[in-house]
Amino acid sequence: MADAVAAPDVDGTAVHNSNSAALHLLDQYVEDGMLTPMQAATYKDKYTKLSSYVLETYKREKELLKKAKQLNGELLSEKIRLEKQSIRKSEELAMNSNLEKEKEKASKELADCVDRETILTYEITELQREHAELLTRKEDMLAENARQVEPEVRKMTDEIARLGDEAAHISADIHKEERRKNDLVARCESLRVANDALDAANNAEKKVLAKLRGDPERISKQADVVAKAVENLEHEIKRIQDRLSVVNTQCTTQDEKRKEADEVQKELNHKLDVHRDTIDQRQRDVDHVSLLLTDERQTHATRLGDRARLDLALRSAEMTSRRETDRQSSLIKEFDRLKKTLKKKTVQVDSAKSLLPNLEVQVTDAEHQVRAIQAENKKMAADHVDLKQDVDVLIARLFKLDTIEKAKVDELQSLSQRVKDYETELGQWVAEEAKQTKILALLSAQREMKARAASTAIDNEKATQQELKMKELVILDFAKKCNETNNRLKEFSALYDIVKNERNKYVNLIQASSQALAEMKEKIKILHNEVEVLRNESVAKDKALTKERLAHQTAQCSRDSLRLDTNKCHELYRIKQEQVEQQIVQIDKLNSIINVTEKDMLRLKKQYEIAVEARNSTGVQLIDRNDELCILYEKCNIQAKTLTDGELAIQEKEQQSRMLHIKLLDMERQIETIRKKVPLVPEYASKVLSIQHELKQERIVTEMMCRDLETPKNAERWRPLDGDDPDEEQLSAKLAFLEDRFNLKKEMLLEKELVLEEVTNLSDKLRAQAADGRGDTLQLAKKVNTFQVKIKETTRKMMATVSELSMFQATAMKLQQEKHDHEAAFDEAKWNFENGRAPNTQCEHEWYRLEAARLARDDRRALTPLLVPSQITRTTAEPRPNAYVPDELGIPKPYGGAAPFKPTLTGSTMRHIRPPQRRDIEI
Repeated sequence: MADAVAAPDVDGTAVHNSNSAALHLLDQYVEDGMLTPMQAATYKDKYTKLSSYVLETYKREKELLKKAKQLNGELLSEKIRLEKQSIRKSEELAMNSNLEKEKEKASKELADCVDRETILTYEITELQREHAELLTRKEDMLAENARQVEPEVRKMTDEIARLGDEAAHISADIHKEERRKNDLVARCESLRVANDALDAANNAEKKVLAKLRGDPERISKQADVVAKAVENLEHEIKRIQDRLSVVNTQCTTQDEKRKEADEVQKELNHKLDVHRDTIDQRQRDVDHVSLLLTDERQTHATRLGDRARLDLALRSAEMTSRRETDRQSSLIKEFDRLKKTLKKKTVQVDSAKSLLPNLEVQVTDAEHQVRAIQAENKKMAADHVDLKQDVDVLIARLFKLDTIEKAKVDELQSLSQRVKDYETELGQWVAEEAKQTKILALLSAQREMKARAASTAIDNEKATQQELKMKELVILDFAKKCNETNNRLKEFSALYDIVKNERNKYVNLIQASSQALAEMKEKIKILHNEVEVLRNESVAKDKALTKERLAHQTAQCSRDSLRLDTNKCHELYRIKQEQVEQQIVQIDKLNSIINVTEKDMLRLKKQYEIAVEARNSTGVQLIDRNDELCILYEKCNIQAKTLTDGELAIQEKEQQSRMLHIKLLDMERQIETIRKKVPLVPEYASKVLSIQHELKQERIVTEMMCRDLETPKNAERWRPLDGDDPDEEQLSAKLAFLEDRFNLKKEMLLEKELVLEEVTNLSDKLRAQAADGRGDTLQLAKKVNTFQVKIKETTRKMMATVSELSMFQATAMKLQQEKHDHEAAFDEAKWNFENGRAPNTQCEHEWYRLEAARLARDDRRALTPLLVPSQITRTTAEPRPNAYVPDELGIPKPYGGAAPFKPTLTGSTMRHIRPPQRRDIEI
């Protein structure tokens, strides 16, 4: 802090010194006549103002630096709090989303429960009403049953007494029939024994006959077998003869092949010489291969080292796996501990939530203050740049005056150099101050963090005491592991010694193998001579080998065929065994399925009985309703029929009136015609007599034909039917059967008539009850319909609200994600800015663009004096008074390159474009 405070003091003294030197220079210029006293006074006033501005700027910078330090410290603390709050807020949002989902599920279940409750209440009221009706019906039916059944019971008791007498008579008849039956059974048994003896004799005779029947067939079959064997032998002889001819042809071919083999042998001898030359070439290849062998041995040794290293790595991996398992167990314990701490943190979160609104207000106030201070800094920096430019202009003018002495010029240059040095030193001190402020902010933040850590350490003291016991156990585990690692280190050192010894052995073996290789080369030369001798022997042995190979191939073929047969048998056995196992499994499955189906069948049987009872009850109700409907339909049909009958009767009467009118007209016409035909009556009378005579003759003929047709003696008029006429016993049995059936049907008819009478009485009562309760049911149906409509409307509204909620949730989650991304980008940009980097790539590109534009402007500014001609008039006028006016004053300034413009008028095509109309979103 002392260094930071000392820097502005030095700068202030530098400013005063520079002002005094400038005033001395101005006095000297006035004494020398270079400036007028008025000009010197104006310059002195300007310098005093500038010095006062500089002092004010330094004071403001001090104050602003202090405020910036305070705000940075507050910002760091608030950022830390905000980060914690953001983490807590994200967790709370996740919890809220889960709670909202559970709330939606619960609301849906509640709505379903309400609907079920309403339906069940309605059903309960209906069932209670039906129960009361059934109770009343039961009482009425019991009363009617008592009234109608008592006379029937008396009749039945009389009939039972009468039937008892008849049963006594029938039992006496039955005893008589049983005695007769026993006599017949004894006689039947004696006849059965005689029949069995006859059957045994018959079977013995049949067996003898069966033996004698099979002999001729057996003899004929043996003869057929002998004939077939003869034929097979003849075929076998022919086949052997064919094979012998084939063998003869093969012998001739073998002779030819032997001749060809001799020629081939000559060619092979020639090739042998060629191969000897190639052997020498191969020897050179062997030498090359020996070199490669040494290299391979070296690689083998390296591979052995790699193997040992891999073994070590494998053991270390095993160790790491054990450590990981131990670590996992420790992490599980740590997880349990963190669960406990989480509960404590939740309590702290609730306390921090209450502090959030005040902190947010403080953050917004701090942001506003920071923005105001930044605006003031920008304005002060602009004023500072303008003052520097004015000083540079005045210094340049002083240099251009010819009357100034060289000593004063040198003094001025030295003073300007000192000013620049002081400014650089000032910049260094300012940078150092900024660094110190950052360090102080970090230290303050660390202090707060340490204070929090101290508070948490006090809170965690108890937890550490509990963990201390666990750590002691962990220390014991680590001691055991340390012992294990020491033991393994000893093992690895022993392995290293073994590998080192093996390596030395392999080096000695390599040297010995190189000596043996030289000896082997000499032996190979000796062996080449022996190879020629052995080659001749190999030719002879090749021939024997071919014969042995043929025999071996035949044996292999037979062996392969036998193996194929055995493999097929094994495969068949395996397939059959698998089938047996599959069938056993299927049997178990089917048994389990049968048990399950039996249980389901019993359950379905119970359900079916319940359903049948419900169906019977509903069927009775449906029958009652159907009867009522039938009666109504019958009444309607009767009334419609009466209407149609009335209309038909009216139509018939109208037709009868028309027909009578027509007949009347016909009668009048006939009367007129008869009046005209009165002279022809005698002729008609004679015709009538002749026709009556013919009619009598025809009737006589018909009587004769009928008599001939009806008399059975006339064989030409009938034919006999196929089949047998039944006997009297059959007809009587059939008649008795039909009489029993008729009696059963009659009894069933009587029962049904009784049931019909009861059902009609009950239907009349139910009809009267239905007529009474029809109005109530209609009102209930209307109420049910209104409730259903309301339920549909409420469900539709609920679905709409649920969809709206899902949309809002989606937008909220999207905005939350965007906020999180922007916060991350802001933190990253801030960190980059604090570390002396660009906040992001866009800012970096923008800075490059601005820097390039600035450099281009500097280049153009440097080229302008070269491009301007030397004869240009230079002004010695004083600068304008508004050139150094601050921005706060509302004095107009020239626009420059970005002058405002008036927008163009809309064209004639815009009249065809309709303005957009905002539409409300309907969900």
